[in-house]
Amino acid sequence: MSWWGSWRLMLRLAHRDARRQWGRSLLVALLVGLPVMVVAAGGTLLFTRDATQRELLSSTVGSSQARVKQATTYRTIQNADGSIEAPFPLTGTPQRAIAIPGAAVDKPLTPAALQSVTGGHVVPITRTDARVTLGERRPSVTILGADGRATAYHGITALKSGRWPTGPNEVVVTPAGRRLGIPTSGTLTLSVNGVSEQVRVVGQATSPRGQALVALPRSEAMVSTEYLLDRRTPVTWAEVQHLNAYGLVVISRHMVLHPGTATGPELAELQKMNGGGNNSLVTLVLTGLVVLTVLMAGPAFTATAQRQRHALGQVGSNGGTAAMLRRYVLARAIVLGALSATLGVLIGAPLGILAVKIVQRWRPDSVWGPLDLRWSYGLGLILVGVLTSLVSAMIPAVAASRISLIQVLRGQVSARRARAGWPVLGLVIAVVASIVLIASIKGGGSEIRAAAAGFALFAGAVMCLPWLLSMLGHLAGRLPIATRLATRDVSRQRGRAASGVAAIMASVAVMTALAISGTSDDSQERRDYIPITPIGEGYASGPPSALREIQQIAHVRAPSVRTDVISDIGDDAAEREKSFAQSNESASTLTIIAPQARLAMAQVQPGCTPRQSVGNGSPSCRGASSTGMTERSISVMPARVADSYLGLSSEQIRELDDGAVLAVHDPRTSQPYPAKMTFAIGRTAFDTVGDVTSFTVTRQVQMPAIHVNATARTPNLALGWGVIMTPATAARLKVPTTASSLAVWAPGGVTSADEAAMADRLPDHSNLSIEHGYTSETTKVIRIMLICLGLITLLVTLISTALTQAESKPDQATLSAIGASSRLRRRVAGAQAGVIALVGGLVGLVEGTVPGVAATYPLTESHLSDSVGAGSVLKIPWLELAGVVVGVPLLAAVLATLAVRSRPPSLTRRID
Repeated sequence: MSWWGSWRLMLRLAHRDARRQWGRSLLVALLVGLPVMVVAAGGTLLFTRDATQRELLSSTVGSSQARVKQATTYRTIQNADGSIEAPFPLTGTPQRAIAIPGAAVDKPLTPAALQSVTGGHVVPITRTDARVTLGERRPSVTILGADGRATAYHGITALKSGRWPTGPNEVVVTPAGRRLGIPTSGTLTLSVNGVSEQVRVVGQATSPRGQALVALPRSEAMVSTEYLLDRRTPVTWAEVQHLNAYGLVVISRHMVLHPGTATGPELAELQKMNGGGNNSLVTLVLTGLVVLTVLMAGPAFTATAQRQRHALGQVGSNGGTAAMLRRYVLARAIVLGALSATLGVLIGAPLGILAVKIVQRWRPDSVWGPLDLRWSYGLGLILVGVLTSLVSAMIPAVAASRISLIQVLRGQVSARRARAGWPVLGLVIAVVASIVLIASIKGGGSEIRAAAAGFALFAGAVMCLPWLLSMLGHLAGRLPIATRLATRDVSRQRGRAASGVAAIMASVAVMTALAISGTSDDSQERRDYIPITPIGEGYASGPPSALREIQQIAHVRAPSVRTDVISDIGDDAAEREKSFAQSNESASTLTIIAPQARLAMAQVQPGCTPRQSVGNGSPSCRGASSTGMTERSISVMPARVADSYLGLSSEQIRELDDGAVLAVHDPRTSQPYPAKMTFAIGRTAFDTVGDVTSFTVTRQVQMPAIHVNATARTPNLALGWGVIMTPATAARLKVPTTASSLAVWAPGGVTSADEAAMADRLPDHSNLSIEHGYTSETTKVIRIMLICLGLITLLVTLISTALTQAESKPDQATLSAIGASSRLRRRVAGAQAGVIALVGGLVGLVEGTVPGVAATYPLTESHLSDSVGAGSVLKIPWLELAGVVVGVPLLAAVLATLAVRSRPPSLTRRID
């Protein structure tokens, strides 16, 4: 028979057997198709979530040619799609931007100025922060300013019902707005820039960045403004660079669609500066998933080959060659692998779509691209599934070609002896692979070397498994009868058990590696975390009038919450109110509001003049001051606040209340600790850009000083305090103070409920932040991952046990024939499942520790803070891992025990 004819025959037989033995085929489909389904669902979710600039093009530029924003007062350099930008040049002093004719560099960009250098029609697209009144709540919302009637905005937002706004007093609501409780009809009260206005809801629409409302573009303060360039001709790379010289950043439709036309010597360096990441880690994760998929399919084809031993014997006795026997096993792998992988992709893709819809409904404010179903990715997964099945069936196929026809036809099974050299070679390969893997990941080596080391590590462990299983039989003598029989059966039939153990080993190894690396990364982030305020406390910022209103809100809505006023030295309360009304941190305006002349107080360092101490002198002369021109301020607050942030002694608190000032020092710098400190009080004048031009001193005072060092754990807010005094001390000095913030606290800590009760009712231009300590979703993700991989491990164990039990019916019949009760047979089956899962789990735990520990080096050294700690962090979640490695075998043993039927299988007596 020809080669092609032989393969056709074997594929037909495999297809027939798959239909006849549909139950066994279903178990094989689970082992092969389950990982493919999970990867297909996860890929659909991630591809849709990880939207590229090309996918977001329509929601970014609409139907216009480009979107332009004013970045800085310096020339900029950007990549092709505008996702990365930096001042030009990348090294050295940035160059000042060229002024657009008729405009100033430090003034907001206007449509007329932009149109003068681009031509076409320029329309604004704005983002406005506001508060909406919903009963007693006043949540903060963002308003997208876009005229949906104009062609340029098409694609940025889409009308779902009603009509577009036609005037400034009309809005449409988005899904993010509905989630906040904004009604879809009627009137709303908005507070924009401190001005209350009534608007009418006229429809519903989508928004690209989770904005709650869509209205016509606004032009007043507190508005972030960008521009759409609507014209026929594209914006080429040459024009993008020309606009960069004006300090503008451009997202060009032409450049997003044709990024290869961007050229320049600094583009590669710009991309490198923002590239980040260790590709070896990604390669290691992908390697683990591939190995997991391959080894999960192993038990299916090993057990299938054992099941078909009699059929193989018949083929061999009728003249079938060893090659035909191999092809028979491989043909089943091709048929079942293709079917399983196809079903996995067809089921996984809809599950991914469902996950996308659920997450989008749960988080409508997150940015998603269009639904991304990559059919080439699905075809690749099917191909991987088939190849995985072939690789998994290769060893059973080779073993099938070497069967003894006489033993097979008699129903005899003899265990193969483990070759002495294979375990030693496997151990050597595993040790060398571990060293190479750690070096590759720690040193940022090539991805190919990391992948090869990962595969070699798994291969070395698999080579050691038969010897390890053979050794179990020697250790079973003192075990209870059921466990002894199960252990010796696993040891005797190690060729059948090794595939199940390998699959469990792979899943536990992947789980261990991800758990160790994720937990260590989370521990490093927790170690380096510096709170803004003391844990359980917070602060509120805003103009003085808003701070007074927040105090009233706290008194009414959160009676347990207390507030202490933190003030600055100065008589500029009216100026503060005006500055908050004219500027906003989120507004893209480059206008600088120069402060007016005001009272100021500055620490005078020994050997320095008062003028040098307010910010224009040498660094050694710059002490704490109230001008805002020095690194540290003079702040006025109750001693309780200073103690909460800096941990004062009772003696220091008493001295502070008695009129001393508290000097806060950075221990990394050498500073004097005088018993008394000199301060100059007078009036300062500023130029148009905010620099101090003069300091007219009216008096100087000396005050007793106490000193405290800031530590690595000092809350961030306190790092800006240079000198602290109490309100009573400031009153004795007869210096005016202006409230700058509130310290928010409660005897038992501010709860999340108290924070929510206050946050939704804040006045305009204010902010409230409560420090709840380090919070991370990593722990939750790790636990969910452990549960999922634990369930996969349990499923693999049960399927492997079921397949093994099907192949060991003669052994069960023999036990029953010699008087074994159904209870004993159940205990043997349960113990067999427990032994397979426990051995695979323990080996996987050891094997997964190597890549897990290796991954901690780049993960925990990349974000270190010198002020907190140094060196990598290693933390192993022993409790969670033990729950899987020990808990899964116990659960598998219980389930396998319950699954064994009471009626014993019949025994076939053979007479030689």
